[in-house]
Amino acid sequence: MIRSPRHSLRRTNRRGLSLVEVIISTMLVGFVLISAMRCLAAVIRGRTGISYQARGPQLAQQLMTEILNTDYKDQGPSPVFGLESGESEVNRLDFDDVDDFNGWTKSPPQHRNGNPVANSTDWQRDVTVQWVDPSDPSTPSGSDQDLKRITVTVRYNGSVVMQLFALCGSKPSP
Repeated sequence: MIRSPRHSLRRTNRRGLSLVEVIISTMLVGFVLISAMRCLAAVIRGRTGISYQARGPQLAQQLMTEILNTDYKDQGPSPVFGLESGESEVNRLDFDDVDDFNGWTKSPPQHRNGNPVANSTDWQRDVTVQWVDPSDPSTPSGSDQDLKRITVTVRYNGSVVMQLFALCGSKPSP
């Protein structure tokens, strides 16, 4: 019996992927990719939160240091609580005593010379200065008893991130 060449070819097993295997592999890769993206997003959110937690105290401390480096009260002939004549809320270089900062607010924060603090467009700093009772510094006083409480509040997108408090007393006269 003679076989034709067509019949002499043996059927071989194909080595490749079936459509079902391709679909399952694609789904697995998709699930792994989605999981990896979620993990990456969580890491980025965590790092952002940490940077905000560090940025708030930094902005508060910088301003508090500036305030505490000024005099307790103006040395001029007629000191008043708050800005004296000739001092402008716009230019902090004119602030020469602690209570000049009372009610000062700025968004975005600026350095004393008026230049904006880098990367702080969504931040705001506010200052409150009050006379307080030396026997209880948490109690505001209606008159100067040689002690002022300074509060620097730092906000990010309107939410309070940090509040820093300090007391400043007058120096005794020599």
